[in-house]
Amino acid sequence: MPYRRLPTTDKARIRALEAALKKATQKSKEKIAITNGLFEELKDVKRKFENTLTQYELDIKIQSERNQDYRAALESARMYVSHFIQVLFLTSERGEINGGIKYYGLKEFEGKVPPLNTEEEILYWGNKVVEGEQKRIQNGGSAIYNPSIAMVKIKVEEFYDAAIFQNNLRKNTSRSFDRMRAVRKTTNEFISKMWSEIEENTTIEDTKIKRQILEEYGLVYIFRRSEKKKLKENPKILQKELQRDLLFDFG
Repeated sequence: MPYRRLPTTDKARIRALEAALKKATQKSKEKIAITNGLFEELKDVKRKFENTLTQYELDIKIQSERNQDYRAALESARMYVSHFIQVLFLTSERGEINGGIKYYGLKEFEGKVPPLNTEEEILYWGNKVVEGEQKRIQNGGSAIYNPSIAMVKIKVEEFYDAAIFQNNLRKNTSRSFDRMRAVRKTTNEFISKMWSEIEENTTIEDTKIKRQILEEYGLVYIFRRSEKKKLKENPKILQKELQRDLLFDFG
């Protein structure tokens, strides 16, 4: 006897719920294999699952779309911070900058640009050079241009805002994922309970006919290897028996 297999994907869960709902609404109350209570629960479970899935997919889409803006802001801030530090080192090397590099915390890097690979590094060094340049100018130093510290500050602030916004989107997506994971579990539990009730309420002795009727309610049956092996000995029977199994494959 084939065994039941619960849905393993979101589309499969929706198909299972829709199949049961469609079949139940087509039957009269006397012939329905689902009780009124379970039928109402089915509608609620389906609505909750679809709403949660819609929100989850929307959060993923928004995060993905806005990630392009975030990456652009990141690359722009990195470039401006890096270029400013390079110009700073060059002007210091030529002796054109009064006050040297002591205001920026860059002495240990010996003329090399510090790592700017992460959010934290870009924001840290962006703020350091902005503060350092402001202090140096306040102490009588001449401003560096191309890029100016004003442009560096703008790019760093834009990146900071983009990073905060993107982080909030990640949190939204994470919360949606947790809700989606929970609703997948409860939906599968409901489908299992619903299928058991449908099986119990479908009182037909012929197992093949019964399985065909149950499959119309969305139940999925999978043949075991040993059963498939026996069926392979008779291709005609195999084709007939596997037809519905393949049609309702929820994998």
